[in-house]
Amino acid sequence: MGRRLIFFCAMLLVWNSCTLGGTLYGFVREKESLEPVVSGNVWLEGTMIGTTTNLKGYYVIPGIPPGRYSIIYRYIGFKDIKKEITILADHDYPIDVLLEIEPILMQAAVVTAERDNRKLDIKPGQISVQTPQLRSIPQIAEPDLFRSLQMLPGVATLSDFSAGLYVRGGSADQNLILLDQIDVYNPNHMFGFFSSFNTDAIKSVELLKGGYPAMYGGRLSSVLNVVNKEGNRDHFTGVARFSLLSSTATIEGPWKKGSWMLSGRRTYLDLASKMVDFDLPYYFYDGHAKINLDLDKRNQLSLSGYLGNDILDLDQEGTAVRLDWGNKTFSSQWTHLFSNRLFSHFVFAGSRFHSNSDVKLDDIQFGIYNEITDLAFKGLLTYTPSLKHSMDLGFETKALDFGLKYKVVDMQYDNTFSGYYSSIYAQDNIHLGPLNILQAGLRLSHYSDGDYWRMTPRLAYKRIINDRSNLTLSYGQYAQFLNLVQQEGLSFADMWFPVDDSFEPGRADHYILGYTYDNNRSFSITVEAYYKDYRNIAEYRTFRDADESLEGQNAAQNFLQGTGKAYGGDVYLRNNLFGFEGWIGYSLGWAEKSIKGYNFGKSYHPTYDRRHTITAIQDYRLSRKWRINFAFKYGSGQPYTEATARYAVQLPNGAVHYRALDGEKNFYRLPAYHRLDIGAFYQTRLLGLNTEFYLQAVNVYNHKNVWFRQYKTWENPATVKDQHMIPFLPTGGVSVTF
Repeated sequence: MGRRLIFFCAMLLVWNSCTLGGTLYGFVREKESLEPVVSGNVWLEGTMIGTTTNLKGYYVIPGIPPGRYSIIYRYIGFKDIKKEITILADHDYPIDVLLEIEPILMQAAVVTAERDNRKLDIKPGQISVQTPQLRSIPQIAEPDLFRSLQMLPGVATLSDFSAGLYVRGGSADQNLILLDQIDVYNPNHMFGFFSSFNTDAIKSVELLKGGYPAMYGGRLSSVLNVVNKEGNRDHFTGVARFSLLSSTATIEGPWKKGSWMLSGRRTYLDLASKMVDFDLPYYFYDGHAKINLDLDKRNQLSLSGYLGNDILDLDQEGTAVRLDWGNKTFSSQWTHLFSNRLFSHFVFAGSRFHSNSDVKLDDIQFGIYNEITDLAFKGLLTYTPSLKHSMDLGFETKALDFGLKYKVVDMQYDNTFSGYYSSIYAQDNIHLGPLNILQAGLRLSHYSDGDYWRMTPRLAYKRIINDRSNLTLSYGQYAQFLNLVQQEGLSFADMWFPVDDSFEPGRADHYILGYTYDNNRSFSITVEAYYKDYRNIAEYRTFRDADESLEGQNAAQNFLQGTGKAYGGDVYLRNNLFGFEGWIGYSLGWAEKSIKGYNFGKSYHPTYDRRHTITAIQDYRLSRKWRINFAFKYGSGQPYTEATARYAVQLPNGAVHYRALDGEKNFYRLPAYHRLDIGAFYQTRLLGLNTEFYLQAVNVYNHKNVWFRQYKTWENPATVKDQHMIPFLPTGGVSVTF
């Protein structure tokens, strides 16, 4: 009887929350292209009632008390829209809105677009970057997504030649990188120099630096969610860009009830080198494609794909080297509204990464072949019964296949691994009052090889102090079921190994405290402190035992296991003041590992540990045609391992070879890193087309940043030579929009 009474009361409470008040819902899109507005704000003026749009631009505000209201629709870079409405109890009000781009003004603008979003969401360490911001940052040869993200506080880099992301003391393989909801395992071109994504094809980028919610899992550090453009639903348009490195073209337009987008890029180093009588048989290409079908108000389908490849084919004087690596993805998505308050999103997607390397010396051949195939099915349900309550329920299941083959002379060694990853999650978002928001989530994950089950809770709390500031607290536990063998400087050769019964999954606990202040006019500042505790993390065995076979390997043969921790704080200041628009960031961080049987049993700082990092990006518009910008980055010296002596090794042919004897791992630090880049942009019309010319200079004052130290052990005594990164480098290009 008692249980029946409790059930009846609970159902009555849900019924009341669902029936009292009116419901406002609809889609928010850009007026020019009809692309969905992601994370736009919908607000009832003069109240604490509001929400944000999701990845499809959909919003719902249920349980609005009857009365007369002014609805504010707001998104950064677009004009606000205000609509007057009278809400009646138990009535639905579907309102779709088109936001118009804010025209360029020659005075300081008011920055208010992100304020409401920060009040409504609890996403610690979240930074959203739009495509125009990516293109405005001075770059080497052309804009690059990962190098832009490296300018954010809390994101470290190894060198000018590495596009890897090292977020708050985490390694590169601890980032979950999604492109239209499917994992991308090695998103790098040019041996790690560039990332794989073409910025013209990208709609939005969301980086979660830690404490991310229950809908994400499988990685220990961060989430990078990249969404492709859906395409212009109103008219045909396109853009072509030409730089010193590559040419790109992106076209998009409407079809029937939907839209499409097609984007491609190719480098021409191989072609240009022949013109100067220097053979460099290397190039890369990539392409994005997406097609959408708007079936009706409640159903939308989309199909997207990505293809990218790097190829080096060198054959000179009896030596042949062929390197071939790349990614392929597809993603089919169905968005369905079961009701105004029940939103659903289903994804069937696949991803494949391959890397092949062949070296042939006369008649002797060596090779390594690595392949990952990921086939996934995901679902998300978001139910919003009332103003004070919303729930997310979801699942994810994927089949994973890993292949690793070695070829040594005339022998081939095969290794295959496969497993199934499954997870379900639930998350509850509760408004405890007008000033307090609680988000509680739980994710249950399972990996078949080793039969590992992991229950990972997530908890976040936000206190809105006043209309300008808020405080957030969050805790999250995370698990990872695969690890990376990473060859620094040879990104194509990265190899993924899943866990098995010989090697347990990694685990991390995140603790984050954050404070945000927004003066509602010209700047906002976010300060976050974090602590991460790692267990069962992996360190690659650099030197393997000689009697171990190259065939039938397990994870324990390739990795050592240990613990770690990372802690520190970030400061992120966004500004639009005195004509300057951009951000300034500062990071203070420590990262430490302790691996059993490694580094003489002592703990050590990984290579990506930088104590202090300062970044600054500013854009200034001189006129309607001219604008300039600059990017500056400073990082204190990163750890490196110093040699203590040299020793001789006699080869089978009797020759003597000298090697460096390493001391304690990463005990010393390289000199500090700093670099200033500037750019100038000129907009005009050429042959009736909108055209932008740009000139950029990388490392303006030609600072010699140390990449690594080379030990010349063949000299007696041995000497040390510093290898430097990119010197002063001018670049330029042109963009044409049609």
